[in-house]
Amino acid sequence: MLTYEEAKRAFDWNPTIRNLEGNPLDILTSHEGVAIEYFSKDERRSITFKELKSKALRLAVYLKEVEKVKKGDVISVLASKKIEQVIALLASFSIGAIYQPLFTAFGPKAIEIRTKDKPPRIIFCQDDQKDKVNCVPFSKFDEMLNYGELKEIEKINWDDPIILLYTSGTTGIPKGALISKRLLLNAYVYMKYGIGLRENDVFWNPADPGWAYGLYYGIIGPLMFGKTVFFLDEPFNPDRTMEFMEENKITNFAFAPTAYRMIAGTVIKKYDLVLERASSAGEPLNPEVIKWFKEKYNVIVKDHYGQTEVGMVVYNGWGYDMQLKAGSMGLPALGYEVDIVDGIIAVKKDSPGFHFLGYLNRPEKTQEAFRGNWYLTGDEASKDQDGYFWFIGRKDDVVKVSGYRVGPFEVESVLLEHPAVLESAVIADEDPIRGHILHAYIVLKPKYQPSEELKRDITEFVKTKYSKHVHLEKVDFVNSLPKTESGKIQRYLLKKKVQ
Repeated sequence: MLTYEEAKRAFDWNPTIRNLEGNPLDILTSHEGVAIEYFSKDERRSITFKELKSKALRLAVYLKEVEKVKKGDVISVLASKKIEQVIALLASFSIGAIYQPLFTAFGPKAIEIRTKDKPPRIIFCQDDQKDKVNCVPFSKFDEMLNYGELKEIEKINWDDPIILLYTSGTTGIPKGALISKRLLLNAYVYMKYGIGLRENDVFWNPADPGWAYGLYYGIIGPLMFGKTVFFLDEPFNPDRTMEFMEENKITNFAFAPTAYRMIAGTVIKKYDLVLERASSAGEPLNPEVIKWFKEKYNVIVKDHYGQTEVGMVVYNGWGYDMQLKAGSMGLPALGYEVDIVDGIIAVKKDSPGFHFLGYLNRPEKTQEAFRGNWYLTGDEASKDQDGYFWFIGRKDDVVKVSGYRVGPFEVESVLLEHPAVLESAVIADEDPIRGHILHAYIVLKPKYQPSEELKRDITEFVKTKYSKHVHLEKVDFVNSLPKTESGKIQRYLLKKKVQ
């Protein structure tokens, strides 16, 4: 295996650009075998690449001829993990429409916010969602596949928009990020070098396809490489996730830090896994969780960093040999220039894989996101002498306590080492003397009960393990933490509580 430096020197975008030149429909369905395996409590079914393409081309005819969908129109899909939504995704690509995923936890108001900037020509939905919005349920799908197959697939250029995703963020009103076909270049590089996908791998990314990580690298990435997409259409359960990996002999796995934390914090049974590679993305992964997987299953969970707007751009890649520094985000993705600009992680927009076209109807927000040729992510980090990135926190979350800058993540990671703590979120309350004091909200593991004694023990634990000059002043035990629909902790909602 090449070292990171060797891979970086040898990397050339041109072969990838040539390979991905056509319509995404053709690129994602030009393989043999099973494209999707679907599992739920009630059924199991599958579809081949050939069947997937045929159904997408049939739906495309209906969309063009009956719904009058044109290139650049939006097609929205409100679904969890369904074969039909992949058919709709590919049909959208084939006619040059913009695919917009909607998360099933959204209520009518959240859907309204995400569909008013550019109203969709049609909204598809799984049947149990049809009371939320005026949509065409999947049970009507078969009726729409009787119009023959699309003969002329739309030409899509690199800078044509193909996806519209609203970034929930940790603060503020969601913004509609327009994503171009260059996403395919990003997905190719990430699957090959970040995920380190190998020919014989059985890959599973259970992230919800209503969000970037699940859509980009749970559907588009695997299909691009001819891998079967596994849909476990059930609410997340730590033991069921491990059981599914055992049953399906998963060798390469990618998921969100929240899921890894829940598995490490609650799973007691020993599962017979053949897992060799694991990746985490969405938030920084706490070192204690990495340690648990190494001790229990001899698997390293590698931390990866990205955003809806730019995809995965910094990571501890599996596709080359690199030193692993515990707690680091890793090194820039091949083909990308990533640096720290005014303390913020910034991505040079002239990479062929840079796919962010701007925020829909929000020119001022789009302008704010750029500094010259650099896209600013809004995440604070530092870079060491070897070029490794170290996460500090969201720009809005980092605070000064007694004159020291503190990112909540590092304190949360220490808290996770305490035997009673399942999850935590740390914010800063204003204090007239010290500027700010640290305030932790903690979800306890099932066998622990809240008490003043436990509060004192946790406070002392942090003081000893983290720092004597920066310690917790307040601890609140809660049943759950506020999170975005994709699982990121919303600290600003906790801040509002104390104002």
